[in-house]
Amino acid sequence: MRSKNQMFNCSIARRLAVLLAALALAACNVVPPQLSPMLDEVEETTAFATVPLSRAWVNVPEAVLVTERGLVNSREQRIGLANRTTVSGDNVMTLRARVAQGQQEGRFRYEEFLRRIGGLPEPFTTLQAGDLLTGEDELGTYFWGESRLGANTVCVLGLRRLGTGFRQMPGNTNVMDVMLRNCVNGDAEQALAPLLASSIGYVSGVGAAETRGRIEMLSPLAGPTPR
Repeated sequence: MRSKNQMFNCSIARRLAVLLAALALAACNVVPPQLSPMLDEVEETTAFATVPLSRAWVNVPEAVLVTERGLVNSREQRIGLANRTTVSGDNVMTLRARVAQGQQEGRFRYEEFLRRIGGLPEPFTTLQAGDLLTGEDELGTYFWGESRLGANTVCVLGLRRLGTGFRQMPGNTNVMDVMLRNCVNGDAEQALAPLLASSIGYVSGVGAAETRGRIEMLSPLAGPTPR
C-alpha cells in the first residue's frame, strides 16, 4: 500500500503533466505576430497625394504641382515644374527627407537614392556617377550633368544632399536628398536654378500664404522648427 506522501507526490505529478500538455497545445495555436512591411513593399504600395503649392519643401516659382507621400522613417515629395520645351518627359524635383544616423547623415548615397526614386529620368538614363560635374554654393556641394538638344534647349540633371545645419527639414527628419530634371530654352545656369541655394535654401512655413504667385518663405538660416 502506498503512503500518503507517495499518493500526494503522484497527484502533483499528474497535475503537472496536465498543465504541461495544456501549454503545449496552446503553443500550437499561437499565431505569430505580423511583421512590419518591408521598406521596398511600402514604397511600391504607397501612393502620392496632391498637396497645396504652399506646402512645397523648397521655393520653386516654376512649380505647377506638388505631390507627397509618407514612407518608413522618411517622406518623399515631387514638385512638377513647367516644361516649355519640346523635350518629352516631365521637369520635376524629387526630394526624399529621412532620418539618417552617424556617418550616413553627411554622405550622399548615389546608387541607393536612385534606386529609391526609380532611376534616372530621360535623357539621363545612362548617366554614370563619374560623369557628373560638381558645383558649390552657400549650401555646399551639388552634382550635375547636362544634355544639349538643338541650338537653344538644354536639359540638366542635378543632385545634392542637405542637412539640418543649412535649413529646416520636413517633420522629424535630418537629411534631404534632392534630384532635379529640368529642360529649358536657355542655358544650364537657368535650368539649375531650382537646385541652387536661392531656391532650395528656403522652406515654406506652416500655413504660409501665397502672395502674387510666390510662396512666402523663411530664411535658410532659420533653425529647425520645434515639433
